[in-house]
Amino acid sequence: MNNHIVFKAFIILLLTNTIISCKNTKKYYYQEGNKEEKIIEATSDSAAYLEAVKYFEISKKVFSDMEKSYGNIYIDKPISFRLFNNKREDITYQVHFLNKDSLEDETANNINKLPNTIEESVKRIREEKNGIGAKYDTAGLYVSPVKVLSARFVSKEYSNYKDIALKYKNIGTKKISAIRFKWYGENAFNEPADMGVLSNGWVGGFTEETLKPGSTGYGTWSILSKDGKKVLIAYAYEVAFEDGSKWLLSGN
Repeated sequence: MNNHIVFKAFIILLLTNTIISCKNTKKYYYQEGNKEEKIIEATSDSAAYLEAVKYFEISKKVFSDMEKSYGNIYIDKPISFRLFNNKREDITYQVHFLNKDSLEDETANNINKLPNTIEESVKRIREEKNGIGAKYDTAGLYVSPVKVLSARFVSKEYSNYKDIALKYKNIGTKKISAIRFKWYGENAFNEPADMGVLSNGWVGGFTEETLKPGSTGYGTWSILSKDGKKVLIAYAYEVAFEDGSKWLLSGN
């Protein structure tokens, strides 16, 4: 009977401490760039600050993973965050507690150790489409300012060698001053085509023809292929704009 009373007293004490803890929880507000504000509920400024650090490190990890998986991306890189208390006072740089720097570093290290699930997803989709180990369906092309409309081998006049011809379009908003391309071809036996100097099926070329937004360009490159039959993929991996800026596909 005494044990039963002790147990009931313990439960009451536990509930009381829980209620007190809940009452002591305060609201904080996390802001990062133009993103939607997040509410943090914490018992102290230091606890809220560490939660804000976690949000910020997750944002940086997501940005980094997307950049590695898709190439250059058109979202803002996380630079900093702000933390406000329940009075809407900015306390970002006013929170100080023991081992603050080491705890921030530990949070960042733990989040950076997480796997790149975006890259794994891109790889899975690529291999489902092109087979295990496929590498030529390059991730990130969907954000390229240049779209290759057609790519084919063309016979050279009075010769048994073949060149490659591309048709491409500026689908971006800036005027292009130069483009670097890559392409991959196979022969009639579905083997990497002879591309002259290279024999692994891959070769590339560039053009300095200016191309306005919405305009289509054409080009033929002499690659001296003996057995080229079909081009499996062709894409722009680097684009220079007239304003001096540049787009580069990740991994190139």
